[in-house]
Amino acid sequence: MASASDLMTLSWRIKERADFTTVEFSGEIDKNTDFSELSTRLQGHVVFHLQQVHRINSCGVREWVNFVRELPNVEELTFSHCSPAIVAQLNMIYNFRGAAKLRSFYAPYICDTCNIEVTKLLDIETSFPNRGENEPPEFNCERCSKPLEFDDLPDHYLAFLAEA
Repeated sequence: MASASDLMTLSWRIKERADFTTVEFSGEIDKNTDFSELSTRLQGHVVFHLQQVHRINSCGVREWVNFVRELPNVEELTFSHCSPAIVAQLNMIYNFRGAAKLRSFYAPYICDTCNIEVTKLLDIETSFPNRGENEPPEFNCERCSKPLEFDDLPDHYLAFLAEA
């Protein structure tokens, strides 16, 4: 059985494909996160799948920014499936993504009728074709079919899209 500290440690899994490499991150980014081995292994077109990153503290932000900035063999970097923790950092830290392109992110919704919280994966190109217009797409609850409500301030949560 894994301990609580094991569950928080950042881990990654690399999936190499013909045209690109995907790195699936899971856990917490903090001062103990060491990206040195990973940065030397990555090359060409790389996609960071960030759905399972649950927390990033201030020391972790520093480690991440340095990591993303110093990927010597990466020609193109894309962030995909950004968790709410990643979205928060994209909104607060100007250079958090470095030169990465943003493909998709999770957004919080709520159903007042069913009293449930839901996260929806939003593709930036299809969900926000007019950059600068931060209106989240509409969804219906899968249980009751009533409209879901965006569970944050759209201008605040979606601010990073202006730079995407």
